Amino acid sequence: MFKMKSKMVTQAKLQYYRHNYCLVCMTGILGCRWHRYKQSTRDSRKRDLLWFVLFVLTFLFITFLFYFWLVAKNDYDDLNWQMLKYVKTWLPWYRIMLGLTCVSFGYLFIVMFLYLCHAIHGHQLYIHPVHIILISLTFLCCIAMCIALDNQWSSEWTVIYLSLQITGPFLQIGAVTILTALTWLISGQWFKIAKIAVRWSSLLFYIAVMIGLYISPLYINSPCVIEINQLPVKPKIIAHRGDSGLAPENTMISFQKAHEHGAYGFESDVVISKDGVPYLMHDSTLRRTTNVKEIFPELADQHVSWFNFSDVEKLNAGQWFLNTDPMWNVGDLTEADKEIYSKQKIPTLTEMVRLANKTGKIVMFDLRLPPKGHPYYNTSVQRTIEAVIEGGLDLDRLWWLQETELDKPRGVFMTAEWAQPVDELEKNNITNLNVRYTEITADQIRNYKKVNISTNIWIVNTKWFFSFYWCIGTHSITSNHCEMFQNMETPVWHLSPQNYLILWVTVDVLSAVIITVIFIIQRVRLYGTSFSPETISLNAAKHKNGYKSRNMKEQLLRTEGGLEHFDDLDRTNMGVLNQPVAYSMASIPGDSSYMPYREPEATRPDAKYEVE
Repeated sequence: MFKMKSKMVTQAKLQYYRHNYCLVCMTGILGCRWHRYKQSTRDSRKRDLLWFVLFVLTFLFITFLFYFWLVAKNDYDDLNWQMLKYVKTWLPWYRIMLGLTCVSFGYLFIVMFLYLCHAIHGHQLYIHPVHIILISLTFLCCIAMCIALDNQWSSEWTVIYLSLQITGPFLQIGAVTILTALTWLISGQWFKIAKIAVRWSSLLFYIAVMIGLYISPLYINSPCVIEINQLPVKPKIIAHRGDSGLAPENTMISFQKAHEHGAYGFESDVVISKDGVPYLMHDSTLRRTTNVKEIFPELADQHVSWFNFSDVEKLNAGQWFLNTDPMWNVGDLTEADKEIYSKQKIPTLTEMVRLANKTGKIVMFDLRLPPKGHPYYNTSVQRTIEAVIEGGLDLDRLWWLQETELDKPRGVFMTAEWAQPVDELEKNNITNLNVRYTEITADQIRNYKKVNISTNIWIVNTKWFFSFYWCIGTHSITSNHCEMFQNMETPVWHLSPQNYLILWVTVDVLSAVIITVIFIIQRVRLYGTSFSPETISLNAAKHKNGYKSRNMKEQLLRTEGGLEHFDDLDRTNMGVLNQPVAYSMASIPGDSSYMPYREPEATRPDAKYEVE
């Protein structure tokens, strides 16, 4: 047994930790290594690289969904109405999904930043298990969301394709810029790869990616790349159920707002009441847009055609808009507007047509036939035409969309509801189409225009989408937001082919030059100006083993204290799970801002011992 005489021990020079608080936060937030950040300079393990690959896939996945929800804003109200059918309660589902995606994207963006900081400082890509769990859950949720979207809202994938024709040139420039900015980090890591096969295969992959980005504009067919003198006339705006982005849909105030914001025409949906009155209503029940649950609770789910119009007149058609705020604009309304909205009633077709005739608008509507057995089923078309004539509108200003087995009215402007061959349209004397954007291509629109067949696209609610159809040459679009496009004098962007070519080539050439210069600088910085295979091999080996080296003082302390292999021990019995050990240290005499560290007495060379 050894007994140490502490009274004979002389004082040793104190050691101090030199803290780097940026590195403490960096390694602490990502790997929870708040007190051992110096030990994270070892090589990344295979499982660390595996988790990093999973993270990159998740980050790309959530970035795609973030982009999807941004462009899906064009149809956000469709999602809300569709979900209403399933849950029977109004909720702002688009806001909910966009909010969750934004939170997930923000979290993963922070983690990506921390990963890049680790790579820049040469630290191990260690990530705490809590982050791994969150990243895995996010990845699984992304998969589940895509499956749900494909099953319930598959038509919305078309928006992604169309949006890329508008944003594609900018996405290409952005991707080239980001990868060029990351070249310093990429080249630094590349020069540290020891295996020749891995080094050159990774370089070839990087070059292939960059070349793919450089030439991608060849496959981006943007309609906004057009000569200014070839830019088509601005599309006309047809108000979808009135200006329903500002006011309750299918109400007189909604159509009045549409007129004030320069609408070319009014669009609506017409149903026939039990007593034969054509009135405006889109849904098959009155539950969503009226207070029918309060006035006639037992009839809340009854078909709209089985109500007498005298009962329909008792319902409020504006308060729901103020209560649910479906278009996110109630907070911007004046008290006077709120008062007007709260008193709106369901109008008849004749009332809307009178306003259209007075303001010089065209009228387009869907006639929703009543169920068979309804007293006015066979005379629905006749009753509708009579209501239009009563309102004073010339029939040639009526775009008739109704397609049924019933006889079509004469004198109206017949409008097809799907894309058809030109010969078929000419055979039926149809010169107008009203088509959803998912059902028609840009080439079809251009071909129809050549033979004087006009096309109306529904629904267009964002400026980039409006600009897309403007540059194509669409005759008109149907929108919930007439006010959004009223003062647009040009598309959101357009460039002549020559100017776009100059921009594209300039960005690509600058990127290639910068990347080449960065690789040369990194090579000189790491290997010097002399070139020899021996030098490169030695430096590669040095970088490979550089993360395993430790500060000399730390190594001596470990060796003398019998802790040479302490890093590799499982420290679960000590309350720490596989964590690296203490800091490397530096002696800083006279600085009281650092934490002192005293060598264990048993390891000091001047300690005295005696044998009992």
